[in-house]
Order: sequence, then structure tokens, then C-alpha cells
Amino acid sequence: MSINRKWISARKSHLHFYNEIPLYYRTPSGNIALYKPAGMSFSSESLERKYSIDEYFIHPDNRLESIDAAQNGFNSELRQKISEENIADVKTSLVDLIEETLSAPRGGGLSRSPQTVNQMIDGFALKPTIMKNFAKISFNDYTTALHSVNVMALTIGYCYYAALSENETKQLGLSALLHDVGKTEIPPYILKASRKLSDEEFEKVKEHTTLGFEMLNLYQEEEIKNAAMASIEHHEKLDGSGYPTGKTDISYSGRVLAIIDCYEAITNDDRPYRTALSPINALELLKKDVDQGKLDKEIFRNFAYSLTNFRKGL
Repeated sequence: MSINRKWISARKSHLHFYNEIPLYYRTPSGNIALYKPAGMSFSSESLERKYSIDEYFIHPDNRLESIDAAQNGFNSELRQKISEENIADVKTSLVDLIEETLSAPRGGGLSRSPQTVNQMIDGFALKPTIMKNFAKISFNDYTTALHSVNVMALTIGYCYYAALSENETKQLGLSALLHDVGKTEIPPYILKASRKLSDEEFEKVKEHTTLGFEMLNLYQEEEIKNAAMASIEHHEKLDGSGYPTGKTDISYSGRVLAIIDCYEAITNDDRPYRTALSPINALELLKKDVDQGKLDKEIFRNFAYSLTNFRKGL
């Protein structure tokens, strides 16, 4: 088989999840050939094959199957990693997983997301203070997946402090994880621009709210459908100055994510034209919007306290 741009590069850290997925490799002549069929286990020893394989591939037809396999495998390992307090490993794996998940949001790739969030919350319920350290672990490359994982972690911390129920926490955590799914359809050159966006480009970015709403409503799973409101509302403001519609009657999840999404972005997204703020400076900036009636005062207060305090239990 000749190399095709549609071939999906398989992360080596996920290879052990792909027992039921056929894997391919690039031959010395530059073609793509079958490395192992579906149903054959992938052993660490096989990495030393004579072809010195640097990269493995998944056929486009197996994209959703591979995402499902990775999510299922990761979810089964997640609780163990959390119990071992190997938070850096958990976060690295989770960001990788979310990147794969976001690669096919309209094709069903988000279906296991509720299970992932549930595993996170169930695991962290035993060690709630770990969440603060989880959110602080940084990466060199700031991506939509990393932002989404950070927002989820901060949101779960908020839910602990606000003493929300387990079901409320799981739904809000899922909404946080999926709030920016619409950005998967915004051109990468705009999302990764190292300069201030033009008015036209910013208008394009603003479309991610409605795109995410449309994507999440395609799913049968009730939890994913419920996350759609946070997706379309997390840039709305209580005084009507937000987007996409300028509404003032905003859902609870939309009001929560409006604060946490902004806080995470301005404390982590460091660009040549904008320096990331310290937590205290970010809170001071958000407080101005609270005082101007743009953001929810009580939610802001609980979120600010949640950054340093956690109540036990859910």
C-alpha cells in the first residue's frame, strides 16, 4: 500500500490497547504494509523488529475503533494510576487520549468521554487535593486538548468546594472537557497564530461555540447532549456583551465555564503578544468583569476559594 495522508499515526504509548486493531508500518521502500492483524497482541519485544520501526499506522477505516480501544484501555488503567498518585503520567496519557478523541467528534469519537470523566472523578474522590497538582502540570505545547483537560480539572475542583452532588460534578466535568470541541473545525493556523488575530479571524474562532453545540447534539448519549449548552454558552456574559447570541439568561454550566475557561486560558496560554498571567492577577482581571455584571459573583467566589481549598467528599 502506498502512503496516504489519511493514514493515522498510532501513538506508541497506546499500542498495547490495539490488540484488536490491525497495525501497519512503513517499509524501507516507503510503502505502508501490514505489521500485525486484528486479534494479535502487541508485545514490547516486537518493537525491536528488523525494520527498526519508528512509526505505526492505523487504517482510516479503523479510526473510531482505535479511539474506542484506546479510551476503553485508558479508562481501565486510570484508577490504578490515580491511586499510585502518578499524576504526571495520568495527565500526559489523558491529553494524548483527548487529542485522539477530538480527531473524530462528528463520527462518534466522543462516546466514551462520560466514562473517562467518571473514572477521573471516582478516582480523585479518594484524593481530592491531587486535583490542584494535576491542573498545575504544564506542557510545552498549549493545545485544545490540554486546555480542555485543565478546565475539566479546575471544574472538578470547583465542584468539590461548592459541594455539588456526584451527578452534578460528573455532568459539569464532562461539559468542561467538551466545551471547546467546536475548535476542531477551526483552521489550525488561526488557533495557533503567534500574533493577534484579525477581526475576520476572530469572528471565525467565535464559531467554535455553535459548532460545538451542533456536534454534541448529534450524540445519543444524554450526558453528551447535556454538555452542548456549556459549549454554546461559555463565552456569553450576564450583561449581554458575550457571544454567539448576546443572551443574558445563561445556564449554570455556561456561567461556571465562562469563568473557569477564561481563567485557565489567561494563566496558561503564553503567546508572543500576550504574557500568561499569574493566578492572582488572573483573578483580579476576572473580578473586574464580576463587578461590571458580566460574570456570576457567587460562582467566581467559590471558584477562587476552590483554587486553595477543597471540601472532603462530593
